[in-house]
Amino acid sequence: MGHFWSNTVWFVLLGVTTLLELALIFHRAENRRLALGLYLSVSGFVFGLEMAVYSYFKAYTYHPMIFPQSPPDDGIAGNLFSQFSIAATGLLIGVYDLKYYWMLFFAAVYGGIELLFLRLGIYQQNWYRTWMTVLGLLLLFWLFKTVYRKAQDHIAPFLRYVYVFYGLLALHQHLVIWPMRLTGIHTFSESFLPDKEKSMVVLTALNLLIMAAAMLAVCFSRIRWRWKAPVIIGLYAYKFLFAKYGLAHIKPGWFFITTSLCVWSLYLFTWLMDKLLSPPKPSLK
Repeated sequence: MGHFWSNTVWFVLLGVTTLLELALIFHRAENRRLALGLYLSVSGFVFGLEMAVYSYFKAYTYHPMIFPQSPPDDGIAGNLFSQFSIAATGLLIGVYDLKYYWMLFFAAVYGGIELLFLRLGIYQQNWYRTWMTVLGLLLLFWLFKTVYRKAQDHIAPFLRYVYVFYGLLALHQHLVIWPMRLTGIHTFSESFLPDKEKSMVVLTALNLLIMAAAMLAVCFSRIRWRWKAPVIIGLYAYKFLFAKYGLAHIKPGWFFITTSLCVWSLYLFTWLMDKLLSPPKPSLK
């Protein structure tokens, strides 16, 4: 409990503010289904960006002390609070069509939170600096506002695939890949690259790119299921080769279960994102 009151509670409070923002978003949004789909896409985008900066380029480190026995996973846990909070603020700006000075206000608030976390010792900067957060968020908030505004009228096919992919990044990585890593039944090699965290990030990203690309083809192509079935079988073969050559480590006896979970959860999440991002059906009135 000592770690909770000194470290974890501050991330929990950040999570509470995220829930409040989401309540405001869904209260105001005319198309709540689309708002949820865009929130998942934006969250996946922020997560991918943060994981590159945090894990690959080692810009900073979070210390929420949720998984103190595993610093990489503890940092990822801290990343999740940051990711969902930033995504909620970006969507809030879009839903309420807030002016640019509000973007500056929220960017400054996050800069202040970052300085507070530094002072509390629950966040550590390496080469990264707080002014980068403020400038980066100004750009992200403008981007997210633009994405939300344009999505109200129409989402171009290519952008639709991009949004679905980032939604898969948020859903699949958080609900499937990370829990399997925490339980030890499916992990990615930490010796593929000289640096353990870089190895994990690169292989995790490569795994998602391959599987998501195949699943997008299965779900959005117009070919019949008898031609889609070989793609699904190919994903099982791909996972087998990934494990065979030491790029992934699967607990003995768990291959079929973990692979099926990876493949069919991706199919489910792709279907879900497609439904969320689909335009509403015209009224019969």
